[in-house]
Amino acid sequence: MLHPARPTTFRPVLRPKPLVLGIALYVLGTAVGVWAVGVGARHTGELALDRTIAADRGTFVVDVSRVINVVFGPVVGPLWAVLLCVVVWRTLGRVVALRAGLTALVAWLSVEVWKLIFRRDRPPTDAVHALVVETKPDSFPSGHTAFATALVVAFAVALGAGHRTLRRVVLLGGIPLIVVVAASRLVLGAHYLADVCAAPILVCGTIAGMIGLGLVGPDEGPGGGDTADHESAAGRGRSAARAAR
Repeated sequence: MLHPARPTTFRPVLRPKPLVLGIALYVLGTAVGVWAVGVGARHTGELALDRTIAADRGTFVVDVSRVINVVFGPVVGPLWAVLLCVVVWRTLGRVVALRAGLTALVAWLSVEVWKLIFRRDRPPTDAVHALVVETKPDSFPSGHTAFATALVVAFAVALGAGHRTLRRVVLLGGIPLIVVVAASRLVLGAHYLADVCAAPILVCGTIAGMIGLGLVGPDEGPGGGDTADHESAAGRGRSAARAAR
């Protein structure tokens, strides 16, 4: 006889330390924005830095920056991020894939709040010899840098203790990637230094807040993301066995 499955309820567990960390990162990122926008790029030295970079950028660096501009942009970026989640789903289980994908999406989109709040103008195209045309007042924080950070941190959190080696690989490869993406935004003349520095801070603040509120967290089981899949399969097997008796 088949027994109806018990409905599962989602009960978020508050974690004070990650929550406090998230708030602190939000405060820090916002303070960077207040300082940068309030003082102005001319007086913070950011405009001079962009000009210096523009005067000495090689062809290879420019080409790599142009590729990053497309790959981590708002059109192409989400497409390959979805493909990455599909690969993770097939290899590590749906729990890890969904947890990482949804966390990255929320963290990436969260920076739009600060873009609307600060409405910082982009670096002047002529002054920095910008190689991409950006006219909207949404320079702070950098969306490309936020996207890269959201992917790296979200997957590192989703992997948890069940995949320590893989999580270490993600961080060792992902942190330099974030730096490269941030640098590429300066090379192209699309952002100021404060924009690319604040983006990882705010994204990490969002993810820390999600962990603190119990909305997301690493799977600490020995099987990582596969644990829930195996338990579900085992449950279905037991039910089928009882029905066959």
